[in-house]
Order: sequence, then C-alpha cells, then structure tokens
Amino acid sequence: MRGEWAYYKNKYSKERCDFIINVAKSRPANDAKMGVNGESETNNYRKSKVRWVYPGDLQLGFLFTDIWAMAMETNNQFFDFHLSKLDYLQIAEYDGDQRGEYKKHQDVFWMNNDPKYHRKLSVIIQLSDPTTYDNGDFQMYGVQEHPKSEDLRSQGTVIFFPSFIEHAALPVTMGMRYSIAGWIDGPKWK
Repeated sequence: MRGEWAYYKNKYSKERCDFIINVAKSRPANDAKMGVNGESETNNYRKSKVRWVYPGDLQLGFLFTDIWAMAMETNNQFFDFHLSKLDYLQIAEYDGDQRGEYKKHQDVFWMNNDPKYHRKLSVIIQLSDPTTYDNGDFQMYGVQEHPKSEDLRSQGTVIFFPSFIEHAALPVTMGMRYSIAGWIDGPKWK
C-alpha cells in the first residue's frame, strides 16, 4: 500500500454543501445502527441520525459520479486496491445537544454474508461550516501521520482512507455537524 489517507480540501463549495444539507433535512432521519444489516443498537457507541442516498437519486445522484471519479483517481495515486462498486451513501447528523458521536471503529465487516465483497475504501465529506458546531472532529487511529484537523473541518473537504483503518467522529458539544460517509467495495480481502 502506498498511502494511509488522502484528502481534497474544500472540494465542494459552501453552496453545494448547504444544498446537500437542506435536501437531507427534508427527508426522514433514522437513529444510526451498526452491523452488517444494521441489527445492532448503538446507544452507547454511536449517537447520530442518518439518511440514506442511493444511485439514481434525483437530487443527490451527482454525488455518486463525483465520489467514484475521486475514488478512482485517489486509488490510482495512493492505494492500488481492487475496487468494484459504490452502492449507497449515508448522510449523518451529529447533534451537540445529544453529544453526537461515533466512537472508534473500522468499516470492514470481516465476517459478512456477502460471498464476493468487502468494504475497501471509505470516504467522508465534511458538509458543515466548522463555525456552526464545536468539537466533533474526525479522528484516525494507528496511522503514521495525521491529516491536519483544520483541513478536515473545512467545509467541502473529502477524505479517503482504507476501510480497515480505525477512526471516529468525536463528540459534538454544541451545534450540528453533517457529513457524508461512503464505502467503495471490492473483491474480498485475502
């Protein structure tokens, strides 16, 4: 592997991020779950609301084209993984009143029931203006070098990293943080 992470600072404009947030807020939100099929309750581990986006979405479908193109470019430069598909995106809402967070975890479901695929490359898009919430930073663990936290907090920044790297969304203590998470799958790790 040639890299641990790569990011595009301010890849999306404030206007584009605000548009995505407003579309998301117009849709029903669910309490975040964990596990292969979302079967695990997360009360003490993950406190957030989520909304799902699928290819062909009339308002947000452009995200799939954008993310796939960035993922292929980033993968060619940094990771060299075998990648196959991007099935869905998750828009997360971390509320400071609830101390919204997602504690340390990694994104690969090693023992999933899928005979072909594992998550290989994770992507996070920072949607919120960093002046609208306190704390809530994205954090990676076990990497040799950490990205600049102020860059990752910049609205519109996109970060890619291998799905097996442990990471967290630290607690938001005031305001609301919105982000997009996605996972590019590839043939199972061997």
